[in-house]
Amino acid sequence: MKKISVKSAALIAGAAALLTFSVTSFWAFQICSDSVATLRKKAKSIEDIYTVDQYIDEYYYGSYDEEIIVDQALKGMVSALDDKYSAYMTPDEYEQNLIDAKGSITGIGITVNKGDNNEIKIVEIAEKGPAEKAGLKINDIIIEVDGKNVNEMEYSDAVNLVRGKAGTEVNIAVKRGDEEISFKMKREEITTETVTSRMLENNIAYIKITGFKENTSHQFNIELKKCLENNASAIIFDVRNNGGGLVSACSDCLDPLLPEGDIAIAEFKDGSTEVICKSDKIELDLPMAVLVNEYSASAAELFAAALRDFGKAVLVGQNTFGKGIMQNTYNLDNGGGLKLTVAKYRTVNSECYHGVGLKPDYETALPDKYSENQSDDIPENDEAASGCVQGFEILERIGRKRGFLISGGEINTERAAITVMDEFRSGKIGRLSLERPDDMIRKGGGK
Repeated sequence: MKKISVKSAALIAGAAALLTFSVTSFWAFQICSDSVATLRKKAKSIEDIYTVDQYIDEYYYGSYDEEIIVDQALKGMVSALDDKYSAYMTPDEYEQNLIDAKGSITGIGITVNKGDNNEIKIVEIAEKGPAEKAGLKINDIIIEVDGKNVNEMEYSDAVNLVRGKAGTEVNIAVKRGDEEISFKMKREEITTETVTSRMLENNIAYIKITGFKENTSHQFNIELKKCLENNASAIIFDVRNNGGGLVSACSDCLDPLLPEGDIAIAEFKDGSTEVICKSDKIELDLPMAVLVNEYSASAAELFAAALRDFGKAVLVGQNTFGKGIMQNTYNLDNGGGLKLTVAKYRTVNSECYHGVGLKPDYETALPDKYSENQSDDIPENDEAASGCVQGFEILERIGRKRGFLISGGEINTERAAITVMDEFRSGKIGRLSLERPDDMIRKGGGK
């Protein structure tokens, strides 16, 4: 008799469990004939998988790894959903995902985004991390990891390839302009600093959020408290290049800023809804602005949308990415994880922005002289070094247009920020495009 492989036994057990569940469910709940047909179809699918497995075991000439075959079969099943946000994770990948969500990662200290033509672009580099020490720069395009072409694999697989165990080496090849450069570095365990802040001139606070992890709300509350203790009279939040993260972390960051009540809801395919963000009665009453760009996505967009929809802030920058769907991750018995898109979400005051993004109230691109890959050229004592150049350029143009100047021709950024934000919230001014800074259009006509 032919020996049954471990993989085959697992498949048989799965089929038996499904059939047992089907019979039990039928007699316990008297399910309808359509449901019975669906269950039979699923059982037939499992039988087909088992048949293919048997053919491989009996006739395939070469050697193979059963664990890899099962992993790839499960990845293929989820991949067939044609949803880039859903994925099956192997036990190692799932473990790394959990570590990442907690705010610490084992890797080289970079944040990447999927750009045009599936390019993997570096958008953030951790200070003093392996990538910075090796010489990688923001806007570098990763083309190879350990000799493997990342353009020939799934985005998530490429990201996981960069990660690995602390102390192990990884070779990264990048494209920088027309040049291709290779780097070798050792992976490290890095605690992610997702929130930083500083006080700017005229008591304007600047708070940058790079992602929403489990430790983000704690860091956010520390930085917010620090800014308020320094008598902040207005706040600029920067979520540019923030790819999102945990909705729960986003909710915790919004809580001290917004009025009491429900903030955002998730809408599931069966029509049911669930409140995913809510706020208590503590509310911060200061003028605010949020800097956004095309890489502001998911929870970062929810953060920006909520502040705007509740009349707390104006959005400044470029149209955002447009990811307004939510994933849940499930722990599987084999130690792996299954991430599935389960709902779309929105604030309670607006429509879902998925596939559309958020259009800023003030549209402008970051000037070339302040592009990220030239940040070393910005003087350390220049306010632009904080990453808030965009906000100050905007405030300066608005200030000069509205006459918010002090002696010596310097811009009174505090007055400009407070007046513009207050006037936008009160409805006195409409949308402004800073590609044409003279177009300060007031609602109801006039300039």
